[in-house]
Amino acid sequence: MAQQFSRIFAITGVVLICVSIPSYASINGLTEQDEFNIKLRSIYFDRDYDNDASDDSTFAQGIELNYQSGYFNDLISFGVSNYTVLNYNSTGSAQNNILPAGDEKGGVDDSFSKFGQYFIDFKLGDKGHVKIGGQKTKSMFLKSSGSRAIPNTFRGVFGDYKMGNTKVYGYAYDKWSRRHDDKWEDFSTDQSHNGAISVIWGVGASYKKNALKIDAEYLNSHDYLSKMGLTASYDIKLEQSKLTLSSGVFTSKDDGDLFVTGAEGGDLDDEDVSDTITGLTQSENDGFAYYLDANWKKDIWTLGAAFTKVSDAWIEDNFSGDHGTNPFPTRSLIGADLTNQNEVTWQARIGINLKAVTSGLTTKFYYTSGSDAENSAIGKAGGTADEKYWAVDTRYKVEAIKGLSLRWLFLDYTTEKTGSVDGVKGDRADHRVYMDYTIKF
Repeated sequence: MAQQFSRIFAITGVVLICVSIPSYASINGLTEQDEFNIKLRSIYFDRDYDNDASDDSTFAQGIELNYQSGYFNDLISFGVSNYTVLNYNSTGSAQNNILPAGDEKGGVDDSFSKFGQYFIDFKLGDKGHVKIGGQKTKSMFLKSSGSRAIPNTFRGVFGDYKMGNTKVYGYAYDKWSRRHDDKWEDFSTDQSHNGAISVIWGVGASYKKNALKIDAEYLNSHDYLSKMGLTASYDIKLEQSKLTLSSGVFTSKDDGDLFVTGAEGGDLDDEDVSDTITGLTQSENDGFAYYLDANWKKDIWTLGAAFTKVSDAWIEDNFSGDHGTNPFPTRSLIGADLTNQNEVTWQARIGINLKAVTSGLTTKFYYTSGSDAENSAIGKAGGTADEKYWAVDTRYKVEAIKGLSLRWLFLDYTTEKTGSVDGVKGDRADHRVYMDYTIKF
């Protein structure tokens, strides 16, 4: 009870502080630049596995209080965000999904609250900025996930600078806070102690001119893993329609002493190699994959198709507990990466703007099939698998209520597997419902 009261007082205090800051700033003439908003997310997950004992569901409420000041002397600003998640109802083994594990086996904690962001932002003229502290991030390989009640955040430095049609950026982070609990923690692998990965850093560039867009990024998870990626897209304007062609090529590579057997326990099969010792034997990865994508849009219709080819398995997760950022259009919207060794993946999709029914309503259908996936360590001799999914993603931005939006996402994932291919998961069906409401002050 005392803990619940302390949480209520903490949340109340944050609200009062965030409300009072703009009032104080108005005395100094900063009100026009200050930003304060409350983001409310009601979220429902229902996951139905092939193994009924693994089924779970969660109905929860996310609350974000976000404040960022205007720039003092056109140079420096600061921001803070308080995140709270409340559990309405959970069943099955729902821990560490939207909420942390509770006292009972398989159960979840009733609620948690934390400061998810706290940063100072330095303005570099009109061309860029440098942000220091706890913050959300978004790049080709590292992103604060938006699929739960609150996002995960990272502690460190991010900076970008624009020169003509090109923007360059870089980042370095030494801690993160997960989307389902209140702790800030060090980075690790599935076999190391916390803090073994001392820093995750990256650099990238984006070029855009007219119809052409090119992006590149390098990420390094210290003493563990490195990645490189290059993507390009080009818009072709047709009569009353637009065709976008895009492609990308990506690598992942073992990059230090921490890349041992079992360090990436979810997607690699290196434990199947004879005479290896989990956590001790050095392992390797030389992942390579590319994709081709076409997207055509006319009036209310959007049609798309994509193809991905993987050689050695491409690793999505940059550290233990990470859900990575998957840059492939053929990725599963929920769950599996579809980037296993020698896997070939095709996707077809169709989107419809249902403005004739009601303004702001859209839906998109996906069908994706991955075939010929192999055991990442010993190839076909260790196991082969096919995987596929179909999905419906329906969104409604309520025009009559500013800031209110709804989303329903359904995905059905099935597999055929012989032997061991860790990157191919068990059959499952997911329902996810989101109701988001943002209040801006």
